[in-house]
Amino acid sequence: MNTDKLELYISEAEIQEKITEYAQKLNTIYQGKTLHCIGIMNGALFFMSDLLRNLNTFIVMDTISVSSYLDGKSTDEIVFNKHITKTITGQDVLLIEDIIDTGKTLDVVVEELKKLKPASLRIVCLADKPDCHPKPRFEYDYLFALKNEFVVGYGFDYNDKYRQLKGIYIYKGE
Repeated sequence: MNTDKLELYISEAEIQEKITEYAQKLNTIYQGKTLHCIGIMNGALFFMSDLLRNLNTFIVMDTISVSSYLDGKSTDEIVFNKHITKTITGQDVLLIEDIIDTGKTLDVVVEELKKLKPASLRIVCLADKPDCHPKPRFEYDYLFALKNEFVVGYGFDYNDKYRQLKGIYIYKGE
């Protein structure tokens, strides 16, 4: 793997610190409740995994898979590759996403989940690029605000490369 084209943006330690802080917030909000956690795959896998290991409440896990990128560029077409398999009607739901870039993918997923009538729907993203999208039609939490840079690592990828890096890096191209 060629890492010469990568510049460290957010360290593993910084990521883990923010995840621990956010998990403490969720532990307070959902104390004594069951939380249905839905990760948007594949990007949210590492974030979801680390976040859920820090929760002290009961959880039910599920995943949804959507795609809208090809060769590092948005296609403007949202494709559902896998829908959730568990019932969320009347349940407290946490939707876990890796990044809000254009916001289009998350917008479509949120609308789909709302149709299933959860009791509550909280959205958390590891990262947000606020300069890259209009204000979403829903509220969400995020751990890091990023500049308009293409990033890889900790779930973010370029054509499925670099996801497993422990930090987040600015990708300088191949």
